[in-house]
Amino acid sequence: MPTVLISGASRGLGAALAAEYVARGDQVFCGVRSFDSEVPGIPVELDVTDNDSVQRAVAQVVEARGEIDLLINNAGVHLAGPLLSLDLDAFKKTLDINLLGAWRLTRAARPHLAPGSTVAMISSLSGLVGPANDGAYATSKFALEGMSQCLAAELAPEGVRVLIFEPSAVATGFAGASHGDPPALVAGDIARLIAGTNTPFRNPLGDVGRRVAEALHIDDGSRATALLESMAK
Repeated sequence: MPTVLISGASRGLGAALAAEYVARGDQVFCGVRSFDSEVPGIPVELDVTDNDSVQRAVAQVVEARGEIDLLINNAGVHLAGPLLSLDLDAFKKTLDINLLGAWRLTRAARPHLAPGSTVAMISSLSGLVGPANDGAYATSKFALEGMSQCLAAELAPEGVRVLIFEPSAVATGFAGASHGDPPALVAGDIARLIAGTNTPFRNPLGDVGRRVAEALHIDDGSRATALLESMAK
């Protein structure tokens, strides 16, 4: 039975991902800030901005299961507004959760990632296109894209795969998205891609996401990997 740890699993896409993997028969640990709401799997207190909380959460999973087969960095917040008018502390908080939160959790989990395991990063179309009045969120997701590509290269020799997913609007209420793809459908697509053996590094989701990626000629990761390999020779 594979072991799955998901951050930001109390609601929205995180909860849908947890439900998807529970239905698949996996042992799912749901990272939550508090235990106020029910989750599909085993709740684990997790604040991705707090190093001690991150270490305790990973230790709880490892104590129960020994290794982690799938880590899903899903925790995120949204901050809207003109980029140069943003409150500095609010901007820093967005980066701390969306970018450094994934870094903290991946760093803590790394010694316990099973051979053949996967680290999945939940990004956004705002990590590929920077729209007006979405600068803080787009900045955090563009940075997550770059960080994840570096991690993919660094962890590949250890047999750990890093994948990133770019949903478009998901009907979870996050960032005011009352319309969009159903979260269960998006979660199912992500789980299917993770289960694949030839899944590329970068994965835009939904019709809108795929159209945007195609129109912008977004690299799925293979061109960048080939270029880096040629430069290293």
